[in-house]
Amino acid sequence: MQIKKNANVAVVVRKSWARLEGIKLFLRPPDEVQGTDDSHVIFARVLDSNDDRGFWIELNTKRHQQDPSVERFALMIPWQELLAIVLAKDFSPALEKEAQAMGFTM
Repeated sequence: MQIKKNANVAVVVRKSWARLEGIKLFLRPPDEVQGTDDSHVIFARVLDSNDDRGFWIELNTKRHQQDPSVERFALMIPWQELLAIVLAKDFSPALEKEAQAMGFTM
């Protein structure tokens, strides 16, 4: 399935991958990637879903909208580290608040 560029997604990745120091530096620099199983959710915007190597997303989109000084990053998630992709026009504030409380990346 082709996913349109700029679509809002929640990407579920392997937590063991998200905890790698080189990855965590961009996902949650000061915080530990938490949770009780081997999954981590990243809320992002799609940049490219057709790359054979992985799924490209833009990080910090929402934070950048609220504060333009927050830098946005393009991140490629290798396909083998991706567990699920959830598409939504918009995610509810309640879901985002719950996800933040659980330590997921916004």
